[in-house]
Amino acid sequence: MSDSDGLRGTALVAEPEGHFRLAEVVTSPIGDNDIGIRALRSGVSIGTEFAVLTGKLDWGAFPIVTGYMATGEVVAVGSNVGDYRVGDTVYYRRNDSLRLAESGTALNCRSGTHASVAVLNPSGTHGADRVPAGVDAETASMFVMPSVGLYGVDMAGVGVGATVVVIGLGMIGLGVVSAAVRRGAVVIGIDPRSECRALATRFGAAAALAPEPEATLGRLAEAVPAIADANGADFVFESTGLPGLIDTGIRLCRPFGCFIWQGNYGDGQISFEFLEAHHRRLRMVFPCDDGYRPYRKASLEAVALGAMPWGEVITHRLSCDEMPAFYADIYAGKGDSVIGAVVNWESAGS
Repeated sequence: MSDSDGLRGTALVAEPEGHFRLAEVVTSPIGDNDIGIRALRSGVSIGTEFAVLTGKLDWGAFPIVTGYMATGEVVAVGSNVGDYRVGDTVYYRRNDSLRLAESGTALNCRSGTHASVAVLNPSGTHGADRVPAGVDAETASMFVMPSVGLYGVDMAGVGVGATVVVIGLGMIGLGVVSAAVRRGAVVIGIDPRSECRALATRFGAAAALAPEPEATLGRLAEAVPAIADANGADFVFESTGLPGLIDTGIRLCRPFGCFIWQGNYGDGQISFEFLEAHHRRLRMVFPCDDGYRPYRKASLEAVALGAMPWGEVITHRLSCDEMPAFYADIYAGKGDSVIGAVVNWESAGS
């Protein structure tokens, strides 16, 4: 699997206009401060990755290897690395560089974890860490999303007895639900997908509702009467990244409540109804990324303890050979049934 230039393996390469292929790749050389990894699983981020692939977010030029969360086995350790051993199972957020094996062409590796091999410095905010005992490699490969949710809940200051509304119950929203429930909050989730609402309930939401054309406090108050008493929720997390739902979320906040911009709205400007927020004297919180190492560790420890059954979000399990067709379908708008998707790299050629 390796040669003097780095580790050889396979990656999903994305080209413009929704074209995807598997290609043989070579990593950067393994430096004194690096570890080399043979991937076990990588997690798919439908929201962020396809925002990049469709141009909503700009991560640089094509061809690109996306993916920013994976698990793997350490197969090589640099001379200055003292905390890892060959055979360790780790979770990681990046791949330092990849190039096409045949031509030597450099690939845009942002962050490049949809590959059967990786080389990276395990330190820093986007490095690696060991998978906790009791957490399987498949579940651990989806570690970013619950960490994002926990970070948003922590930034907002959700506490015991707070009323929380989560708009959008994809993996980010479900991460918010789980984190808020573990803080002692009373949570209502909103999503049109019945399977997502069922997962929110499984994670401890007091209620999970289908959206109405115009969300109303009265309907939420039927589920949590305290929301009526306070004229809205203490915290509203807008977790879809859809600008059209921002004003809905603001109107569901109580006076002096908090609106959390948990979704990613992409490049460019967005707007909201100023007076709706102004009259409520709202606080707004803008989480970004996953809070780094402490939040990842806390999230996976919650899985290990049985406090967050995160593996239940996985609806699609793919071999790497199935990735090009799967990605083409999502690009074409055929991903409504997907909540969590995990790629198995163990059969990839190397």
